[in-house]
Amino acid sequence: MGHTSKMFLIAGAALSLAGTAMAAESTDTSRAYNNELTADAAGRTSLAAPKASNGLTITDGSGNFSMRIGGLIQFRYTADFRSGGVNDTDLPTPSPATGGGVTGQDKATIGFSLPRTQIYFAGMAGSPELTYYIQGNFSSVSTNGTANGSNVSAANPTGYTSNNGSFVLEDAYIKYAFDNNWDVRFGQFKLPILYEDLIGDGYQQSIDRSFVTDVYRQQRSQGIQVGYTADTFRVLGAFSDGWRSANTDYNNPNESDYAVTLRIDGKFAGDWNQWNQFSSWQNSQFAAFLGGAVNWQQGGKTGTPGDAQVNLNQANYLLWTIDGQVKGNGWNLYGAFIGSNARALSTAAGPSASLNSYGWQIQGGWFATQQIEIFGRYDGLYANNSLGNAQGAGGVSPRCWNFIDFGVNYYLFPESQTAKISADCVIGLNKSQNLQAINFQGVAGTGQFVPGSTVAAPNTNAGVLGSPNAGEVAIRAQFQLLF
Repeated sequence: MGHTSKMFLIAGAALSLAGTAMAAESTDTSRAYNNELTADAAGRTSLAAPKASNGLTITDGSGNFSMRIGGLIQFRYTADFRSGGVNDTDLPTPSPATGGGVTGQDKATIGFSLPRTQIYFAGMAGSPELTYYIQGNFSSVSTNGTANGSNVSAANPTGYTSNNGSFVLEDAYIKYAFDNNWDVRFGQFKLPILYEDLIGDGYQQSIDRSFVTDVYRQQRSQGIQVGYTADTFRVLGAFSDGWRSANTDYNNPNESDYAVTLRIDGKFAGDWNQWNQFSSWQNSQFAAFLGGAVNWQQGGKTGTPGDAQVNLNQANYLLWTIDGQVKGNGWNLYGAFIGSNARALSTAAGPSASLNSYGWQIQGGWFATQQIEIFGRYDGLYANNSLGNAQGAGGVSPRCWNFIDFGVNYYLFPESQTAKISADCVIGLNKSQNLQAINFQGVAGTGQFVPGSTVAAPNTNAGVLGSPNAGEVAIRAQFQLLF
């Protein structure tokens, strides 16, 4: 063997030994700090996560710095079926006043979508106590631009818009955990309000969140959150820019002057990790939880005249919820009640007009086998419209909407959300088209059921396009990969 060959052989052996040592060190480091990273890297929630996803973990030699890279892909097929009358016209947005908007060609709407394609980066910086989390989404979900009355034009007569796969920042925050069960996070994250929204996108039981959660969900905000976790209770408090104020500057009119949020959870049995997903695997221990949250925000008293609105023309907004869950050996049951009150600075009904609305949800699941889960859900909305006749010809009837959802999940790997195939059926029991009619500014048909909410029919994630008659049906099938 020549001198050059011997040198290559020695170098190769050295690299192999070094690689083995680094791999072992990386594995040991990952295991040692797995609990520190799980809450932020795996579940992608504002609470803790049930189990760390695999991802790719990179660590330095000291073990004081790490980065976990992972993501979520959801590929979905939806077939939506609606009914309409002979006088229906092809309107860009269903009209509450005429009951129109669904023509023959609209009665069946089918196709594929990628509702979520997410990437996240998470890890620790300098010590296990100091962690970070960044997540973005390549969104392809269509939205009803007419909900804000801003996208209808000669070039876009339907008002429907798509994000066209654009990358949108969702979460970006830093967290420090103290030794005495306290922690603080600051940046952009979900406010600790609605439990179903706090559960990560890849850890839902149904194919997607309920319609009632989509209407009220807090989504992201920028602010500071302080938390304390004990054995039997947990308290989370936040001071922020308010409900749905992600990716905004401090002088943006869509921000509140201030917002305060408080959530308290109690654990009566089980482990905290069981609170962070709906599904309960076979042979799981019994667990019981009860929680509640309140969010209060006010706007219009600081900033420029354009800042005299909070999330589209409400000055004060109160959102609250009570929720609970019990789960055991292969089964779970969850329920929630949500309420909101908004008081505006100026509307068509005059100053200080208000609007109350309520939502409720109950859902459960049962594992028929180790890998097959059957689930069902019922959720509803009610609008107590104190604006009186301000809706004019667009008055809403009924003011209560109900949905049922049932389906099945097949988990490719037992006790893991990594890969699963799901199918479900969503049925609207009322005229879901009328969800477009509740508008806090007294203008019918612009899609603000909850003041400030841009969620109305059509809501493709929730499987609701809006029908002038009861009985809209959406059949969905989805493959999920969480990595």
